[in-house]
Amino acid sequence: MKISSIFKDRLYSLPASQGINSVETQIIEKILSQCSEDIDIDKISLVYIEEDYDFYKLESGDRIFDLKFSLDYDSVKFKREIKNVKNSKSIFSTRYIDSGEVKIGDKLLFLLTESSHSEPLFDYGRSQLTREFHSFCGCYVDFSKFANYRITYKTLIKDFLLESDMSSCFDADQISFIERNSDFGKSKMIIDCLKSEIKDQLQNLPKVYTGNILGDISKNSIFVTGDQFLFKDLRYACKGHVYSDIANMVLFLGLNQDVERSLIKDVSAKMSIEEDRSLYNDFYQIELRKKAIQYLLQYLKEVYLYESSRVETIMNIIDSFSQSYNRLCKIPIFRDNREFITKNITEPILDNNSSS
Repeated sequence: MKISSIFKDRLYSLPASQGINSVETQIIEKILSQCSEDIDIDKISLVYIEEDYDFYKLESGDRIFDLKFSLDYDSVKFKREIKNVKNSKSIFSTRYIDSGEVKIGDKLLFLLTESSHSEPLFDYGRSQLTREFHSFCGCYVDFSKFANYRITYKTLIKDFLLESDMSSCFDADQISFIERNSDFGKSKMIIDCLKSEIKDQLQNLPKVYTGNILGDISKNSIFVTGDQFLFKDLRYACKGHVYSDIANMVLFLGLNQDVERSLIKDVSAKMSIEEDRSLYNDFYQIELRKKAIQYLLQYLKEVYLYESSRVETIMNIIDSFSQSYNRLCKIPIFRDNREFITKNITEPILDNNSSS
């Protein structure tokens, strides 16, 4: 079964954006009133609602700012992003301006940076990466050099495994809801098996580092501005090896094997490291299983925690899942349960939104 063209010949009716509401405007104005830099805003646009924060673009004359804020003041990942942005000196990440807390009823946490006119690579088109391949590699290598992140890739993966405990992600009512519509036990069995395989792979992974890495790729990790690339999601930035990021990009963006080989070769050369396909495969096997967990768990969260309210997020999950489906089927537990996984990740939302 091939689903790499899962959206082909289908028409979908998605909720239209309603723009910025008065509550959002008040929050943003309150944040800006307490910032160290005086900014007169001409336009506010919602970029995306992440699990850890809301992400807005602010336009002021010919200047562009990125504003992120979280109602979860204790968000570990958002606090890590703030710290990572502060530490990054690369011209290909956004320039830190201010961050901190604002009290609007409850406390919220914010991060304000200066950026430039750009679009997410995910939306702009993956082909831009292949068209501007050498430019991308140069931007990435610059990013990898100009910071000193202390958290390591292995620590990041261990944290991910802890966060992927299904029994902790859902309460009793949600588990019961999943059981009525799917199979919680089977989903947990698949995820637990994938986690076990990652642990085994992690134990055998050598301690080798090439510098700073993104650590994980999301829709808002890589932005395109002209023929250059910006790295805006630093929640998972850490000390690691570039091969894990390449594997992550290949899977998330659905890059083919030719681009995959070119990335390994070109980035290795630009970083002056010996090309090592065996080492790349070690990282690839971890990232492959991590993606499988993310797709299944994120989808279940969107449906049963957020009650399918974020349709665009769900469609993005399905799109990325379909792009890497054939690669995911190389994992034995995934291949053996591919019909169950595919049905649970694609059919409910596609059936509900398909108009043809």
